[in-house]
Amino acid sequence: MKKKYLIQIILLILLIILSIFIFSYYYKEDSTVKKNKIIEESFSDNNTISNQKNLIENIKYRATNINGDIYEILADFGEANLDDPELMFLTNVKSRIIFNNTEKENIHLTSNFANFNTKTFETTFIKDVEIVRQNEIITGDELYMVLDVEKENTQNDLSKEQNLLRMTNNILFQKPGYEMKADVLEIDLITKNLKIYMHNSNNKVLINSELK
Repeated sequence: MKKKYLIQIILLILLIILSIFIFSYYYKEDSTVKKNKIIEESFSDNNTISNQKNLIENIKYRATNINGDIYEILADFGEANLDDPELMFLTNVKSRIIFNNTEKENIHLTSNFANFNTKTFETTFIKDVEIVRQNEIITGDELYMVLDVEKENTQNDLSKEQNLLRMTNNILFQKPGYEMKADVLEIDLITKNLKIYMHNSNNKVLINSELK
């Protein structure tokens, strides 16, 4: 009888120890999960606040040059540069140049991204860049655009490039019955003249045309 009683006591003690061990294990694990969750939520909240400070939706800028031509640039998003507030990184970009001279065809520009100077309107369009001008479609990897700028006060009285579009790399120029492939394409926004060439003068611009 005493032996049976002793076994019952031992089993009860083992059951209590096992219960304490299980409770301690799951309580510790649950606390760790909750702690990690709080840290993750805090990190996410900080990111949201930071992004809201730098990101601007539905960007639109408009400027006019000395000839009365209008330049507009629109983007779904614009991210401000913290080091230089005049610079913005744009996403889903659409732009157009509306010439004051009605004899000139307006130019439409699109790209996935762009680096944009809000003061000078100097713009570099990046990735899937496209120019549409009258019946011409021009595509390339990158497009640099600069409008009117003041002359540099240097001894040689040199001036910066101005009123210029320069597209570079993988240029494809297309119009009905005619296409060209090259490295560089430039459009003078004043004269409207177009220049196409290769980086290496030994290489030739590839021209395809349909005979009628």
